[in-house]
Amino acid sequence: MDVVEGILTAAKVIYDQSQQMKCCKKQKARLVHRMEMVLRPVRLLQRQPACALSADLELILQSMLGLLEEAQRLFDKYKGQNWLEKIVRAGDMLEQFADLNTRFSDVAEGLLLQLQVEQKVLACFERQVVSKESRQDLAEDKVSLKEMLKEQGADPPLEIAEIKKSLITNLTCVMEAKQYMLYKGEYYKFPVAVKVFKNPLTTDTKKVRKIFEEEIRALKRLESPCILRMYGICIDETGSIPEYSIVMEYCEQGTLREVLKREPDLPWKIRTEMASDAAAGLYRLHQTGGMCQLHRSIDSTKFLVAKGYCVKLSGFKLDQTQSSISKKSKEKVHKEVSASAYICPEGLASVNHQYNLASEMYSFGIVLWEIATGKIPFAGCSSKEIYEKVHEQKYQEPVGEDCPIYLRDIINRCRDFEPSKRPSAEEIVNRLLIDQDHQNDSVAV
Repeated sequence: MDVVEGILTAAKVIYDQSQQMKCCKKQKARLVHRMEMVLRPVRLLQRQPACALSADLELILQSMLGLLEEAQRLFDKYKGQNWLEKIVRAGDMLEQFADLNTRFSDVAEGLLLQLQVEQKVLACFERQVVSKESRQDLAEDKVSLKEMLKEQGADPPLEIAEIKKSLITNLTCVMEAKQYMLYKGEYYKFPVAVKVFKNPLTTDTKKVRKIFEEEIRALKRLESPCILRMYGICIDETGSIPEYSIVMEYCEQGTLREVLKREPDLPWKIRTEMASDAAAGLYRLHQTGGMCQLHRSIDSTKFLVAKGYCVKLSGFKLDQTQSSISKKSKEKVHKEVSASAYICPEGLASVNHQYNLASEMYSFGIVLWEIATGKIPFAGCSSKEIYEKVHEQKYQEPVGEDCPIYLRDIINRCRDFEPSKRPSAEEIVNRLLIDQDHQNDSVAV
């Protein structure tokens, strides 16, 4: 029974080690959960005489003990690294945990089959379930790692709140639109963008505050360096009519579309990092809450670019609050890219098409195409011409031959004419957010 005692001892050590480890949270938690599930029948074996263990069962238990000892070494290796080493080797660590999780699940499946454990426990280790969980865990840990690295040295986050007007200083007008004025300013010395609404719909500040408070509860789950940060709302009641402002993070380089127009020949290292930022932001949005939350208006102007070419998803926060303050403008604004360029083939075919995840991933594929080529999609084409090319001719604008193969594959899958073949943000993250230094070694920078 030495092997059983060894498994139980190793499991306790791993559990203690896992409590001290801050990286690879999802995969670490999954490994511990699976380990705990397997320990239930293993503990029962403590009561059995040694001769009751078959040779096959003994072999499986030895394999399990070997994997647990390997997990201990992996935890120890991580614990012994300094902060710089953890950052440099984080990609390898994620992959090692993913491999260990898969191998442990294989051994656990063999053990449970051998012991004829009840079906509901066995179901936790069915290959299809294990594969899905592993993909989800790996994607979450990759995005979390990316967020953690971006947060190093960044300004500390502030709670989304109602802001006193006196705290917003050094205002400079950036642009004027029909419904609002946009300013650059400072909030606690952080650079911010301030949208001040003209001719508000309501003077009922209590109503606006109620909508704002309800909306920020959901926004707190969306805090990420890859999503535009919202600081809050400012309501100035000193005049005869209240003045409403939305205060948000300032992205000095403007929209993704503006950056690509200004710098169409960015090196691949920057472009692939911008693509992975955009994918991480969309993933974080889609994974918030019990159901997939859709953006519903993805295009290259909805991604903003901060210093260091850091891309952030925008255009969906505080929608209800803004709607309560100001009507959406019906004024036709000239757009550099036709809205039809981002509409999926099935959406172009029917105005009754129900927008869904596959529709959104098609739009995101067009944004990735823009990042890869630096060009305007369907430049010079009318909505009718785009419809004829995409829906009738099944035409896809080509991606350059210099584009990394993995990125070209993602772009083409997102733009697939068959909706069911388009990937999820999770799949894109797992393809893009691997060791990009290795990926970029194979392309010209």
